[in-house]
Amino acid sequence: MIQKDPQNEFRKKLANWLGITHEELEEYGEDVETIDNYSEVEDYDFFIQFSEKTPAAILNKMSRIEAGNVVYFNLEELD
Repeated sequence: MIQKDPQNEFRKKLANWLGITHEELEEYGEDVETIDNYSEVEDYDFFIQFSEKTPAAILNKMSRIEAGNVVYFNLEELD
Protein backbone atom coordinates (compact mmCIF):
# COMPACT_ATOMS: atom_id res chain seq x y z
CA MET A 1 0.00 0.00 0.00
CA ILE A 2 1.39 3.38 -1.03
CA GLN A 3 1.15 6.00 1.69
CA LYS A 4 0.26 9.50 0.53
CA ASP A 5 2.50 12.40 1.48
CA PRO A 6 0.25 15.03 3.17
CA GLN A 7 2.53 17.89 2.08
CA ASN A 8 2.44 16.75 -1.54
CA GLU A 9 -1.34 16.31 -1.43
CA PHE A 10 -1.75 19.81 0.01
CA ARG A 11 0.43 21.32 -2.72
CA LYS A 12 -1.56 19.49 -5.41
CA LYS A 13 -4.78 20.92 -3.96
CA LEU A 14 -3.21 24.39 -3.78
CA ALA A 15 -2.01 24.20 -7.39
CA ASN A 16 -5.49 23.21 -8.53
CA TRP A 17 -7.05 26.10 -6.59
CA LEU A 18 -4.51 28.53 -8.06
CA GLY A 19 -5.29 27.32 -11.59
CA ILE A 20 -1.78 26.06 -12.32
CA THR A 21 -0.27 22.60 -12.56
CA HIS A 22 1.42 20.87 -9.66
CA GLU A 23 4.64 20.93 -11.68
CA GLU A 24 4.40 24.72 -12.16
CA LEU A 25 3.83 25.17 -8.43
CA GLU A 26 6.81 22.98 -7.58
CA GLU A 27 9.10 24.77 -10.03
CA TYR A 28 8.19 28.37 -9.23
CA GLY A 29 6.27 28.42 -5.94
CA GLU A 30 8.06 28.77 -2.65
CA ASP A 31 6.97 27.35 0.70
CA VAL A 32 3.57 28.32 2.04
CA GLU A 33 4.03 30.68 4.97
CA THR A 34 1.81 31.80 7.80
CA ILE A 35 0.95 35.48 8.05
CA ASP A 36 1.81 36.83 11.48
CA ASN A 37 -0.68 38.80 13.55
CA TYR A 38 1.11 42.06 12.88
CA SER A 39 0.73 41.91 9.11
CA GLU A 40 -1.20 44.50 7.14
CA VAL A 41 -3.05 41.62 5.46
CA GLU A 42 -5.84 40.90 7.91
CA ASP A 43 -8.22 38.77 5.85
CA TYR A 44 -5.85 35.88 5.16
CA ASP A 45 -3.81 33.45 7.23
CA PHE A 46 -1.34 32.14 4.62
CA PHE A 47 0.58 33.20 1.55
CA ILE A 48 2.78 31.74 -1.14
CA GLN A 49 5.28 33.70 -3.16
CA PHE A 50 6.39 32.86 -6.66
CA SER A 51 9.88 33.28 -8.05
CA GLU A 52 10.80 36.35 -10.06
CA LYS A 53 11.63 33.88 -12.85
CA THR A 54 8.02 32.67 -13.07
CA PRO A 55 6.83 33.15 -16.67
CA ALA A 56 4.05 35.70 -17.16
CA ALA A 57 1.90 32.98 -18.75
CA ILE A 58 1.86 31.12 -15.41
CA LEU A 59 1.33 34.24 -13.30
CA ASN A 60 -1.58 35.26 -15.53
CA LYS A 61 -3.38 31.99 -14.73
CA MET A 62 -3.70 33.04 -11.08
CA SER A 63 -6.51 35.50 -10.48
CA ARG A 64 -5.33 36.37 -6.96
CA ILE A 65 -1.68 37.13 -7.76
CA GLU A 66 -0.58 40.41 -6.21
CA ALA A 67 2.47 42.66 -6.33
CA GLY A 68 5.64 40.76 -5.53
CA ASN A 69 4.17 37.58 -7.07
CA VAL A 70 2.29 36.77 -3.86
CA VAL A 71 -1.04 34.99 -3.38
CA TYR A 72 -2.80 35.31 -0.01
CA PHE A 73 -5.33 32.67 1.03
CA ASN A 74 -7.08 30.78 3.82
CA LEU A 75 -7.11 26.99 4.03
CA GLU A 76 -10.92 26.92 3.85
CA GLU A 77 -10.75 28.28 0.31
CA LEU A 78 -8.97 25.15 -0.89
CA ASP A 79 -11.86 22.82 -0.03
